[in-house]
Amino acid sequence: MSDMLDQLKQELDERVLKDIDFRERNKAVVRNHFKSNREPSRDKKHFGIGLVLSFCFSVLFLGVAGYFIMDHLGLSKDRGLSQKNEKSNEIQEYKEHTHPQPKENDEVMTKEEVLHKLFNSVDYFETAAGEFESYYLSKSTVKYKVRNKGVVGGYEKVIDYPDPKNPISKERVSKTYYNKNHVWHLDLDSMEYVKFGIMPEKNISVVKADDIFKMDPDDILEYDTMNIFRETPPNMLAGISLYNYTFIAKYLRPENDWSIEKQNEKLLGHNTLVIAGTLDDSLVDTMQPDEKKFRIWVDKDTGIMVKHEIYSDTGELVSYLHPKSLEINKTFHENELEPDLDGFHSFRDERDRELQVIEHADTKRTEVEEVMAIQRETMPLFYEFKDPKLSPFSASIEKYRKDLHAYVVYSYDKPVNEVGSGSRLLYTRIHPKDTYLRKTGDFVRTLGEEIDSMQMNGIQWHMFKVEDTDEVFVKGESGDYMIEIVTQKVSGSELKRLLGTYKKIE
Repeated sequence: MSDMLDQLKQELDERVLKDIDFRERNKAVVRNHFKSNREPSRDKKHFGIGLVLSFCFSVLFLGVAGYFIMDHLGLSKDRGLSQKNEKSNEIQEYKEHTHPQPKENDEVMTKEEVLHKLFNSVDYFETAAGEFESYYLSKSTVKYKVRNKGVVGGYEKVIDYPDPKNPISKERVSKTYYNKNHVWHLDLDSMEYVKFGIMPEKNISVVKADDIFKMDPDDILEYDTMNIFRETPPNMLAGISLYNYTFIAKYLRPENDWSIEKQNEKLLGHNTLVIAGTLDDSLVDTMQPDEKKFRIWVDKDTGIMVKHEIYSDTGELVSYLHPKSLEINKTFHENELEPDLDGFHSFRDERDRELQVIEHADTKRTEVEEVMAIQRETMPLFYEFKDPKLSPFSASIEKYRKDLHAYVVYSYDKPVNEVGSGSRLLYTRIHPKDTYLRKTGDFVRTLGEEIDSMQMNGIQWHMFKVEDTDEVFVKGESGDYMIEIVTQKVSGSELKRLLGTYKKIE
C-alpha cells in the first residue's frame, strides 16, 4: 500500500501540481493561515466559509486521488476502452497491412544484374495481380493474384480455349487457390474440386545464373526443380510470367546469341528492359520445332517476365505471353485467396494418395524404350504392338498398393517430318481387373453403344463408340487382367486390323 501511495504522490507531483509556482511567500501565507485557524473563531461566518472550503478541498483531493488509484489499478473505464481500441487498431492495422510501392528502375542494367533478378524474382515483390494471354500449342488466358510475403497464398482463373486443329476439344475453365499448406483445383465445367497438401520446398536463398548454366539443358527438366530453383506457387500457370526459371534457363544461356535491345521501355506503366536473341539449334523444342528467335520484356524493378514472344526463322509468331494488366504490391484481403466450394463436390478419392508413378518417359524414343523394357520385366502380363506404322511416343508405370499399371501411347503412321506425337494416336493401358485406377486422362470417356466384338491373340475384345466423337474405345480381357485402348483419329476398322499385331510378351 505504501508503494502505491508513493507512486500516487509522484503522479500528483508530475501530472497535477507540476505547473504550480509554490514560493517562500506562498509558504508563509499558508503557515499564518493554519496558525490563525487554531485560535477560537470569533466570527461564525468565517468559520462556515473555512469549513466549506476545507470540505471542498477534501472532496477534490479524494476525487483526484481516487481517479489516479483507479487508473493505476486499470479500473478506469476510459482507460479500458482506450486499451481495447488500441488492440483493435493493432488487429485492424495487421489486416490492412499495405505493401511498399515499387519504384520504377530507370538505371542501366547489365546482363548479370538482369539474370540475377530473373532467377530470384520472388525476392523483389510482395504481391502481384494481373492478367495475360498465352499461346503454346493452344491459347489460354490467366487472371491471378499471389502473395509472397506475410500470409502466403494465391489465386488464378484459367480459360483454356478449344484447339482449332482438334474438333473435339472444348473450352475449359478452372480455378486454383493455395495457401502455405494446401492447394485447391476447381473445375468449373464438372463442378469438381481436388484438394491436396503442399510438399515443403527446399529453402534456397539465392540462385546464381552461372550455376544453372553449368547444367545440361536436358537435365534441368529431369531434376526436381525445387532443389535447383527458387520457391514457386504450386501448379500455377501464373508462374510462367512471375517465376519462369526454366524458360530463362533455356533462352538466356550463354550459347544463345542474345543482347539487351532496350534499357527502358514502358509497358503497362512499368519500366521494362527488352532482350532479343536467337536460340541455339540444340535447344529447340521438338514440340515447337519452328522456334528460332525470341524477345523478352523484363520488369526492371522486380525481375518479372512481363511479356515474351518466340518467332520462327522467318519472323512468324510461334508462341507468346501477352500481358493485359500487372499490379505490383497491391493490397488484397485474405478471403480473396480462399476457395468458395459451395456447389462443388470432391473429385479426389482417398485411394489417389496411394497411387505412385514409378517410371515415366516421353518424346525421346530411347528413354521410352527403356521404360518399356522395364514394363516387359515387371508386368505379369504385357502386350505391345508390332506394326511398322506404330511407334511408341510415351510410356509409364503406375503402382497402386501391389498392383502395377502399364501405359503406352503409340503414334500412328506419323510422317518423317512431323515432330512430337503426331495427330493420330493409340492410348493403351494394362492393369489388374480389380485394381484402383486414376480418374484423369485419356481413358476417362463416356462410352456409347457396343459396335463390335472379337477375339485375337488370347484377348476377348469389345469395341465401343465414344460419345460425341468419331473415336472408339476397346476393352479386352485376358485372365485377371484388363487391356484398354482409345483412339485419336484412327478409325475402328484400322484399329481392328492393328489388334492382330498386338502380341503378348512372355
